[in-house]
Amino acid sequence: MPKVSVIIPTYNRSNVVKETISSVLAQTKLDLEVIVVDDGSTDDTSKVVEGLQDGRVSYFYKINGGAASARNLGLSKCEGEYVAFLDSDDFWPAHYIEVMVSHLENNSEFGAVYSPITVMYPDGSKVKSYKMPKGKSGWITLDLFRNSFVWPSAVVFRGSVWKDFYFDELLKRSYEDSDAFLRLSMYTQFLFVPEVEALYRISADSISSEVGVACTRILVLERFYFELGGDKVIPAKIARRRLSHSCRKVAEDRRRTGARAAALGLFRRAIRHWPYDLRLYLGLLRVLLLSSSKDQNPNWKMPQPLGHPLGTNRFG
Repeated sequence: MPKVSVIIPTYNRSNVVKETISSVLAQTKLDLEVIVVDDGSTDDTSKVVEGLQDGRVSYFYKINGGAASARNLGLSKCEGEYVAFLDSDDFWPAHYIEVMVSHLENNSEFGAVYSPITVMYPDGSKVKSYKMPKGKSGWITLDLFRNSFVWPSAVVFRGSVWKDFYFDELLKRSYEDSDAFLRLSMYTQFLFVPEVEALYRISADSISSEVGVACTRILVLERFYFELGGDKVIPAKIARRRLSHSCRKVAEDRRRTGARAAALGLFRRAIRHWPYDLRLYLGLLRVLLLSSSKDQNPNWKMPQPLGHPLGTNRFG
């Protein structure tokens, strides 16, 4: 049985997936397996992976269903005592797993360890410790609700943490990792490890850069707070202000792009969550002054609320 299982979901990343897998195979902690889950790629990903010819690498192909379903399939195949996820365009320094696992072995009260990241942009520029708060360890649910700072390529778990727990496959295009880690934070402590950094590569076609998925973050936070027990650990004032801020942020973006109906709906949603922010009323007034005949998306509607994720037995 391998000590560490590394799950790599991928979709049409044949140009970079070899570099990602190679960074795992080069780890100083050699007792590991690499599970590559191909989420319906139409390029030559399978040829690239199979060409590595390393017994530690397993390749699984599935019909396209999103990163959540790919990670869940990887979880069903892994056998390691520890589990790590690595996106197929990211990579690790050679001692990454050794450092991370040593912290788990020396701190039995923690179910997960996470590190900072260095972001690499398409032009080759880098930014260190992107959006990373300083030294957040322990029960970090409140902090994660305020800001998603645990990245899937920069966290290692005890395998037991994922027993009867899954990524939400309703979140096919975005925020499935933030949602899962937020839910998990209710049941296990996270330890911050500053000694190493994962390298997170932003691609030109990165889903996270698409404006169309922005409302999903609102739905994730609302579901967590109102339906999944978040109200038991997050003070109402903090939660409602955070929800309002999330709505206002997207509303302002819609206003700038001329999507009047969308901006109106989101400003009103923000006011329902926290009616004490004067900026909301100013923003609403600016939207009302926009011409409805020039609305870039007049039939916009907020996405439907999310259903309950798999693994809801963990919420009792």
